[in-house]
Amino acid sequence: MASEHEIFVLIEQFERRLRSLREICTDAQKQVEQLERENSVLQGSLKEQQDLVKQLRKKPVISEKNTPKSKDVGIIVKDNLSETDTKAELKQQLDEYIRELERCIAHLSSLS
Repeated sequence: MASEHEIFVLIEQFERRLRSLREICTDAQKQVEQLERENSVLQGSLKEQQDLVKQLRKKPVISEKNTPKSKDVGIIVKDNLSETDTKAELKQQLDEYIRELERCIAHLSSLS
C-alpha cells in the first residue's frame, strides 16, 4: 500500500498537470477568439470585394462606338511612323501592342 508521502507526491503531480492543462486551454481559447476576430475582418473584406465585382460586372463594356475603327488604327500607326522606321520595326511594335492587349484581356477575364 502507498504511503501517505507517496499519495501527496501524486496529488502534487496531478495538480501541476491540471494547472498546465488549464493554461493550455486558456491559450487555446485566446487563439480561437483571435482567429474569430480575424475571420470576421476577412469576411467583411470578402463581402466588399464581392460587391465590387458585382458593380464591375454591371458596368457596360466599352461599346464599339468608342473604339477606333481599323482604318483609324492604320492612320494612327502611319502618323506615328517616322521616315526611318522599317517594316520589321512596325511588326515589332504591333506585336508589342498585341501582347499588351492580350495581357489586358487576361486580366479582365480573371476579374470575372
